Amino acid sequence: MKKNNLLSSIIFSLIFFILVSSLYSQTKIQIPRNVHEAYKKGTRSFDGSPGPNYWQNYSDYSIQVNFIPSERKIIGSEKIVYYNNSPDTLKRIVIRLLQDYFKKGSAREFQVNPYDIHDGTKINKLIINGNSYDLNDRTKATQFSTNLNLRLDSTDFISPKSKTQLEIDWEVTLPKFSNIRMGTYDTTSFFVAYWYPQIAVYDDVYGWDEIPYTGTVEQYNDFNNYNVKITVPKNFVVWATGILQNPEEVFSEKVLERFRLAKKSDTVVQIITLDDVVQNRLKTKDKDFLTYHYKAEYVPDFAFALSDHYLWDASTIVVDSFSGRKTFISAAYKKESKDFYDVAKIGREVLSFFSFEFPKIPYPYPSITVFNGQGGMEFPMMVNNGSTPSYSAALGLAAHEIAHTYFPFFMGINEKRFAWMDEGFAVMLPYDLQDRYSDEIGPRERNSRAYENFAGNEEEVPPIIPSFLLKGQSYRNASYARPGIAYDILRDMLGKEKFIEVMKEYVRLWNGKHPLPNDFFFTFNKYAGENLDWFFIPWFFEKGVPDLDIENVKLKKNELSFDIVKVGALPVPISIKITFEDKSTKEFYETAKVWKDGKNKISFKLKLDKKPISIDLNSSKIPDANRTKNEYYFVK
Repeated sequence: MKKNNLLSSIIFSLIFFILVSSLYSQTKIQIPRNVHEAYKKGTRSFDGSPGPNYWQNYSDYSIQVNFIPSERKIIGSEKIVYYNNSPDTLKRIVIRLLQDYFKKGSAREFQVNPYDIHDGTKINKLIINGNSYDLNDRTKATQFSTNLNLRLDSTDFISPKSKTQLEIDWEVTLPKFSNIRMGTYDTTSFFVAYWYPQIAVYDDVYGWDEIPYTGTVEQYNDFNNYNVKITVPKNFVVWATGILQNPEEVFSEKVLERFRLAKKSDTVVQIITLDDVVQNRLKTKDKDFLTYHYKAEYVPDFAFALSDHYLWDASTIVVDSFSGRKTFISAAYKKESKDFYDVAKIGREVLSFFSFEFPKIPYPYPSITVFNGQGGMEFPMMVNNGSTPSYSAALGLAAHEIAHTYFPFFMGINEKRFAWMDEGFAVMLPYDLQDRYSDEIGPRERNSRAYENFAGNEEEVPPIIPSFLLKGQSYRNASYARPGIAYDILRDMLGKEKFIEVMKEYVRLWNGKHPLPNDFFFTFNKYAGENLDWFFIPWFFEKGVPDLDIENVKLKKNELSFDIVKVGALPVPISIKITFEDKSTKEFYETAKVWKDGKNKISFKLKLDKKPISIDLNSSKIPDANRTKNEYYFVK
């Protein structure tokens, strides 16, 4: 029996090796040395799918926190069960203290008001597997103020396929003026993020993630379970990641009645009204302190927000017609934010669009709250958005931030290294919806202009360069503009329905996991049914610009000929408009696939029955780094 099992194992390994070697030989996409090791170990596959030996770790968090609004202070206690599903013995554990961004001496890429600088997260208790740690004992723990990681080198190793228990008590104060993705918006309104001691990711390629959080690159987290109790003073309402477990214990009777109505309603319900706020009616139970209990399963982070004077609109929408699954949509906002009176309705439009139109993937979580804070920032089931001047702007911002539900949260993207794998999709996925409400210039054109103005500068780098190495416009271009355009051109090239089909396979394979760039490229190659390396390599790996020229124009009697020359390295669509003396026009369009075979010139010959006055590479939605040869005028 053992011999048969051994023989079967050898045959399987041989077949797997032959298949892997065949797939590898078909791609020209670069595979970094450290990533190549993952293929050898079988945690990843050359067809883009997770390998037979794929694994990932996770934690169960039980957190109790008191938030003191008058001091902006968090006093927390957490119990963590960390599951090491890897085949490795972990000789250290890394705990993130992200609020140490405001600690004296920490490296920061954004300016911080000196008032907000503090001494760092105060750890009052740290116990691992029953052993208490003294953070002043440098032989057991080293705290790096520059990368916000608490690295514990332990003699109590974490064995493979085992779990570790941690207990941590801590205190930290939120910034008052430096509201970087979270913070204080008035004396009693807060968005709380990056707030709890969090186990860093240990994965199959990089080991422990110790990349610094210095303000620009954002998140890379395990998929965890959260059981969180948040205690606040009377009349404060708390919105958070997950589902509220005890509404009847915290809300006033009137608010509870409206909340329950909204949980069943497919139209927006005002849970806390303008009149409630103006009249300063009690919105919670008449107790000195209230504890909101939230639970969230298999999500990569937990954030919450609170206020004692925000309005609250909400409703419920079906996001999966097959199962009937619903999502609870909320907007929480100050009465002065006129655009936010429409945000609960906007949330319904956004979720409906993503779930049923594009990418036709049901919104994956049971709730989403858009909180009226500052800027635009995403967390699982929570969005922190500032006010905007118009309905279209509010919709555009909400659509971008909610798109992040899919990337990076549902798909577990490592934003620190590959921000383009989530930001680019958050730019591109809502294009069609945003176009419906745009003013004169739509999102495609705005993004195209932004990109072509920067393309080819010495600061421009291809998206594949690790994001944490980039700053300023180099980071934004490589993470947002360029990949957003590339994804949209890819959709155009494959066709919308084919793109959706391939995207669904990518999401099916990698949701709840941690895809890398090669996983994305190889998955699209497989399910598109064609090798797209010729497109991926210039757009994501190489320096280069999009640049088309009109050349060799000839008009002989009624025959017009001309060439479209691809001067730049990046393949883009061709959109041509010929204008005639009678003001009529004739248009031609080719997707970027026209450049697939490596040629750099496309020739056109046309029979005309009227005199042309100009030829124009006419689409402002297609980026072109040098438009000096994009028009040709015939001499009269």
